[in-house]
Amino acid sequence: MNGIVAFSLRHRALMVLLFVLILLGGVIAFRELNIEAYPDPTPPMVDVITQSPGLSAEEIERYITIPIETQLAALRNLTSIRTISLYGLSDVKLQFSFEFTYEQALQQVLNRLPPASSPAAERRSAADFAGQPDWRNLSLSARRSAWL
Repeated sequence: MNGIVAFSLRHRALMVLLFVLILLGGVIAFRELNIEAYPDPTPPMVDVITQSPGLSAEEIERYITIPIETQLAALRNLTSIRTISLYGLSDVKLQFSFEFTYEQALQQVLNRLPPASSPAAERRSAADFAGQPDWRNLSLSARRSAWL
C-alpha cells in the first residue's frame, strides 16, 4: 500500500492525467446511457386472438389454435407460448426475450402467420375460419394484439 502512495506522489502529472481520462470516460458513458422516465420491465408479448363464431372449443383448438401454435413455435427468442381455446375464440399469447423490441416481435409473428386470404388446399386451416387480421394496441406499453 505504501508503494502505491509513494508512486502516486512521485508521478503527480500521471495521476492527474489518469484522473482526467477516467472522468472523461465517465461523462461519455453517462451521455450514452439510455434513461427512461418510466422503463417497461416486462418482456415483449404478442397476443394473437382469433374469433370464429359458431365453432366449439374443441373445433377452435383443432382447426385454429394448434395450427397457429405449431406455426409460431419455432420463432427466434420465443420464451413461452400460452393458449386458450373457448367457444368461438382462440387466444395465443407469445412471450419473447428482451433481445427483441415489441415491434420486432410483432414482425416475427406477422411473418410466420399464414395469410388469412389463402386457405390451405389439403386441409382446413385457421384461414378457413377467420377474416382479415386487425392489429390493435392492447396497452400503453406497446403490446400488440391480432384479431383474426
